[in-house]
Amino acid sequence: MDYPYAETGKRILDLRKAHHLTRERLAEMAEISVQFLADIEKGKKNMTVTTLRKLAKALTVSTDYIVNGTGEPTEQALFALYDELTPENRIRALQILRLFTEAAK
Repeated sequence: MDYPYAETGKRILDLRKAHHLTRERLAEMAEISVQFLADIEKGKKNMTVTTLRKLAKALTVSTDYIVNGTGEPTEQALFALYDELTPENRIRALQILRLFTEAAK
């Protein structure tokens, strides 16, 4: 059975749009060419594990989600989001998480 590259590409395309990223910006984040990203999204090309990991980090999902459409965002995805925050917003994010965990008890 051949791997369904088109399904993987569609997941990447859908995630890119959900994150309001241009193809150019996501390609830059993943350190690949815009054309290569377009070919991946169209299911025409496969990617290396390194590229898969970079795309997953940029899209804040697990590699499992990109490949199989299953799985939840990983700790790395949460850390990637945290790293993008300003110091002030990091404090706010931690306060929100603390409130959330307290409310969930």
